[in-house]
Amino acid sequence: MRTVIKNATVVTMNDAGDILHEADVVIEDGRIVTLFSSLTGEEAYPSVEKRRSADVQIDAEGDVLLPGLINAHTHLAMSLFRNYGNDVALKEWLEDYIWPLEAHLTREEIVAGAKLSILEMLRGGTTTFADMYMEEDAIAEAVKEMGIRALLCPAFTDGSIATRPEEVKRLAAYQKPEGRIQMRLAPHAVYTCSPETLHKVKALGDEWGIGFHLHLAETREEDEQCRKTYGMSPTMLMDRAGLLGPETMLAHAIWLDDDDIACIAARGACCVYNPVSNMKLASGFMPLEKLHRAGVTVALGTDGPSSNNTQDMFREMLIGSLIQKGHMLDPTAADAHTMLWMATRGGALAIGQEKDLGSIEVGKKADLILVDFRHVRHTPKPEDIEAALVYATASDDVRLTMVDGVLRMQDGRFPGQNEEAICQEAENAWRKLHEQKGQHA
Repeated sequence: MRTVIKNATVVTMNDAGDILHEADVVIEDGRIVTLFSSLTGEEAYPSVEKRRSADVQIDAEGDVLLPGLINAHTHLAMSLFRNYGNDVALKEWLEDYIWPLEAHLTREEIVAGAKLSILEMLRGGTTTFADMYMEEDAIAEAVKEMGIRALLCPAFTDGSIATRPEEVKRLAAYQKPEGRIQMRLAPHAVYTCSPETLHKVKALGDEWGIGFHLHLAETREEDEQCRKTYGMSPTMLMDRAGLLGPETMLAHAIWLDDDDIACIAARGACCVYNPVSNMKLASGFMPLEKLHRAGVTVALGTDGPSSNNTQDMFREMLIGSLIQKGHMLDPTAADAHTMLWMATRGGALAIGQEKDLGSIEVGKKADLILVDFRHVRHTPKPEDIEAALVYATASDDVRLTMVDGVLRMQDGRFPGQNEEAICQEAENAWRKLHEQKGQHA
């Protein structure tokens, strides 16, 4: 099937930073085969007539076309805990609110929460996410059904190291070379995984030939306790276990000293910036500028929809930029282009799929979104489109989300999905958990 998106302003996110006006994009078999701008007359496709004979034509006049956003760190099923356990620090949030409820979660409830998060992400322009949780093989079925792209990472702790490998085996059945589901292993953190557990996860990753996704140096308390217990920082402890490498994603990465940053850079690991969650839990500020100067790839993620309350990557870009400017007292810090890059190209690099995702270029997969620039928020018509996307755009401005060239959200509707039923299932799951919480209080 051939699809043409016509008359769009295209923010390519390619190496040159090209922005094409009045452009057409031709999609065949889930990939971009043409980028054509009527203003430049440049095209890679040999026939204008083929653009006219498309099976599907989408008029994008007044819209901005972006590569799909990549949420590089989340916990999908925690949408069930949205607006629960607020205004506390991480340790109290986990121990007093989250872990007691998670102990009662069933596979069906995890799927209900995952589907709710997937709807929210598709609505806001996210086409790919990296999830760290339990029962990831069940979440894989939701991903398959709803048509989004995912890197699924079963979470390992001291308490789950004996059983989680069986989940990894079940999840592996969903991983195909050109498929939408890939996997990595997730040793949760230094405060939930002993060095013995970390080494076991490393060995399992080597056996499967896959990388890692973990929490690192999220709070001052984590850093201080790790140094007191092991005589080294969380970064160095993870490195001693062999877990830092080019296929490793380090979520949060806040409490890093210069040696930690140099180690991360030397190993080629990627970091994931989670500004909203970090601020809500008062965890601290990622040393973003230092990481960039060291050559570390930094992606962007929302964290879970309980510590964040949303899966909104546009809000994440805005707040992520503003808090760096305020913290550094530097208005040039974390500029609009940097934030867009982190939400697209940076995410693609972090999950190891940069050859297919993260920019709008011929040959790449057609994971694309359209943002409505006819809104009052975008009037007068902005000259600096990247700034408008980061500082003025809301997730509700996304009017189309496409994965592999297939429409997954258009004008607030989800083809093939029963939005009302998904929301009701999540509501029922929360009510059941809430009742169990009361019984065990």
